[in-house]
Amino acid sequence: MLLQRLVEYAKQHTTTQPFHRRREFRWQLALYSENHREPRLASLVDPDDKKSRGPAHLTPAVTRTVGVAPQLGADDVQYVLGWGDDNTDPERVSQCHEAFVRLIEAWANSAADTDDAARIVREFYANGGVDELAVPQEPYTAKQGVLITVDEVPIIEHESLRRFWVQEVARRKSGGNEGLCLVCGHHAPLAETIPGKLAKRLVPGAGNDPALVSVNEMVFGYGLTKGLRNTPICFDCGDAVNTGLTHLLDSEHVVRFPRQDSAMAWWALGEPDDDFLSAMSTRPNADSVNRLISRMHNGQLGDAGKRAEEFSGDRFCSVTLGGNSSRVVIRDWIDRPLEEVKDNLAQWYADILVTSRWEAGTVPSGYWSLVLATGKWDSERRTYADLTSNSARRPEHVQRDLLSSCLRGSPLPTSVLHHVLGRVAADGHLDVPRAALLRLALRRHPSKEVHMSPGLDENRTDTPYVSGRIFAHLEQIQYHASDGQLNATFGDRFLSSAIGNPTPAILAGEKLANSWLAKLRRRGDTRAKAYALGQKLSELHRLIDSGHSTTGYLSPDQQAMFLLGYHHQKAHDMDQARKHKAEKGAGSESETAN
Repeated sequence: MLLQRLVEYAKQHTTTQPFHRRREFRWQLALYSENHREPRLASLVDPDDKKSRGPAHLTPAVTRTVGVAPQLGADDVQYVLGWGDDNTDPERVSQCHEAFVRLIEAWANSAADTDDAARIVREFYANGGVDELAVPQEPYTAKQGVLITVDEVPIIEHESLRRFWVQEVARRKSGGNEGLCLVCGHHAPLAETIPGKLAKRLVPGAGNDPALVSVNEMVFGYGLTKGLRNTPICFDCGDAVNTGLTHLLDSEHVVRFPRQDSAMAWWALGEPDDDFLSAMSTRPNADSVNRLISRMHNGQLGDAGKRAEEFSGDRFCSVTLGGNSSRVVIRDWIDRPLEEVKDNLAQWYADILVTSRWEAGTVPSGYWSLVLATGKWDSERRTYADLTSNSARRPEHVQRDLLSSCLRGSPLPTSVLHHVLGRVAADGHLDVPRAALLRLALRRHPSKEVHMSPGLDENRTDTPYVSGRIFAHLEQIQYHASDGQLNATFGDRFLSSAIGNPTPAILAGEKLANSWLAKLRRRGDTRAKAYALGQKLSELHRLIDSGHSTTGYLSPDQQAMFLLGYHHQKAHDMDQARKHKAEKGAGSESETAN
């Protein structure tokens, strides 16, 4: 089904020439029809741009494994010029160049009467033109791309070359058999191997340009057979599969973060609405997310999903893939009704909503912020380690774990919860994205249903949750006692150790709280505040279920509850402070007006 969907996508969304792919070229072999103009080898790279790898062109391309297999009209330095480097075998380089020249001759023999460019290129090689080229002063490697032009026009754009290339691919890749293609269901010439590959830059983890389907050795084939004998695919479908997947992986509908083991590309059969498109982005619009959640709560998405399964052909497709040397690894494949995925997406955002300390209401987190939050927190720079950082200690699979849970509506792998808990303990830092991941892990518990509100639940009596609230309140007492002038807070000192077992930290905090509250009572302007803070601390202790009052060491689920209780209480306190400040400001303005 994956191959069928890719072929359908290619036919509807791409206009690429058969057996072509986009490639970057560092060099130009410029030939001319005028005899007084000498052939030259020119660099196509901007010397002032260190990241430039040359312009990209759509060029003839076919799968190349360990054998010598030239591409027509543009190829590596070793093929086009016969030049090697320190890492190449001179004999093999010579074989590559000879094969390329023979291919040029074959094309020219078929088109010399109608295409002057074919004749000019053939004569260049026949007259030893490569030997007369000046070796560039810039360093080169054997696998850098060389684009051949005649009168500044790339020969890969000539129609005669494109027609000949289709015939050449059929000659190379055909086993001489016709049969039923498993993809399109038609009788057609069958490919011995898939004609093309994906660019390795599109596939995380790929060491070389990888192939989606490859049976190039008997050990990989059913019954120790080589080639696609047991997986019949016609030439057109084989080319369309690569074309469609390349187009998807190079589009805006792809999630690919640095140092992750996979990329996810998605597409829809039908017309998804703007809210869905925004919610699928890595940094979604908050209004779109809220509308999507509202539609879910109103039952609109569920009803639409039921109708869609009966009457609509709208589908959502996504493929998550990585690379292993020269092969593509399919890590996930989803093909579901669009409305079902839309409902899963809305539920996902509802499960990761949490209150924030810095703004009112609940805040949705995008994929980007969630993946970023699984990395190391830099306390000096007050930011997370960059996604490209080698020392971020971010799991390489976390992107696909989150996406799979989101699109399938499935539980979050326990490894993600364990990692986030470890990072909070190591960094001593908890914010909205990390709290969102903790709430998601609880809401999607694999074996039990856990209700966890986005914000403070003042009626919840779970010992871990209330312990988190008490810990946050102790921080609040310390803050007021010091007038906010602190070098290190109670949380800075004790949060990391309290995650696993909060009891020792809370006992130590209550002893400190006695002195903090005494300090507040000694001042006339804060005496009432001391009383209120003390009363709140007593109320929190009374919330704890008397049958489970001893905390002890916490399980991962309980640790998440403790941290969410801590986060919710902190966010609530900040919200109350903002409201008090606003009311005080409004009262001052009223007095001034009077």
